[in-house]
Amino acid sequence: MYALFVMMKLGRVTVLIGENGSGKSNILEAIAFAGCAAVDKLDNAYLAPRGIRVTEDTWMVSAFPKTEGETKNGTGMEFSIAGANGEPAALIYTVNPTRRDEDKSFLRWNAYSPAIENGEIEELTTNLMRKLDDVMANITNESPDDKPASDKLREEVDQLKAQANLLSIETERVVQKRKQLSDLAARLGLADFVIYAPENTVLRLPPPEAAIQPLGTKGEGLFRLLQSFTDEKFKDRLAELQSRLHLFGWFDEFLPPDDSATSQARLQIHDRWLAPDKAVFDQRSANEGFLFVLFYFTLLLSWRTPVFFAIDNIDTALNPKLCSILMAQIVELAKKYGKQVICTTHNPAILDGLNINDDEQRLYTVQRDEDGHTVVNRVKPPQPQPGKPPMKLSAAFLAGHIGGLPDHF
Repeated sequence: MYALFVMMKLGRVTVLIGENGSGKSNILEAIAFAGCAAVDKLDNAYLAPRGIRVTEDTWMVSAFPKTEGETKNGTGMEFSIAGANGEPAALIYTVNPTRRDEDKSFLRWNAYSPAIENGEIEELTTNLMRKLDDVMANITNESPDDKPASDKLREEVDQLKAQANLLSIETERVVQKRKQLSDLAARLGLADFVIYAPENTVLRLPPPEAAIQPLGTKGEGLFRLLQSFTDEKFKDRLAELQSRLHLFGWFDEFLPPDDSATSQARLQIHDRWLAPDKAVFDQRSANEGFLFVLFYFTLLLSWRTPVFFAIDNIDTALNPKLCSILMAQIVELAKKYGKQVICTTHNPAILDGLNINDDEQRLYTVQRDEDGHTVVNRVKPPQPQPGKPPMKLSAAFLAGHIGGLPDHF
């Protein structure tokens, strides 16, 4: 269930805090990129729907003056992926851009792992076949009276065929290793890792279906996904969704969209304090925070969403106290329904929903060191002072005791 990435061991629920530009979102994108590399799906058309900001390829690799992110051609980036207990050792992956021959424009990324490839199989195979073609051409053009030369050429053919057989065996080994890596990525949830960052306008109006199913990174597909909760087999999950939405004091209940076209789908939300003839409204009139929480709970309760995903800026549009309670409920749902979640936040109140004495709940500060490199540090539970109650994580964060705050002003 757990993934190890750049020496950061994740919990079932992991929260990242840090100043703006420290690298929190970059960490999420690097995990998503590594998952795509493991299953060899590195086209921009595959990366973007998973929440990866696609820009010029030169800005998707290390821009530091040192060589820690460079490959032999100086244009690549390196990932390290490993499993938890019992999983294979870390696999180092180098990713380089592939360019069009015509104008050298970016085409796709190409992943290479020295742990499973020697990097020369394709070149050796090409050279071998070229040499074999040359020898066969000489045999075809030989003189009938030149038997010694003919025997020598046929002996060379036999040697080349033996080399070709060895290369075939090595190629099959590489194919099997790649499949094992793909299977590992699937077991860890890396293959389906998505970075969610819902947007108010998308949640408010039913948009076209998402490029990635069943739920797009900005909230696309939410209404169709909610329609699936009306299935009799999942009535318990719908009931749990309704119950957890009572975090909002005005909320009574809601009815999921019916089977009408997604472009016309409407939630029917009941406000318990309004007059009966005006107590029901749809998502266009709903509170922004309600729509975000509805999205998060649906994401965690659904049997169709990824088992491993991230939520960027989870505190968007939420009251501080709601942030704390929401985080605690996300932990409950992740444990109950087998999800693994990474969240980023700038709101200290989110931290108070964590119990970092529980090893499945982890908090990391993200900051840049004196060289500008992103570093992460796990936050341990604050030690209580004699005669004083334990300090809340939010207070420790704001007081600068755990890091993650700007220190240059």
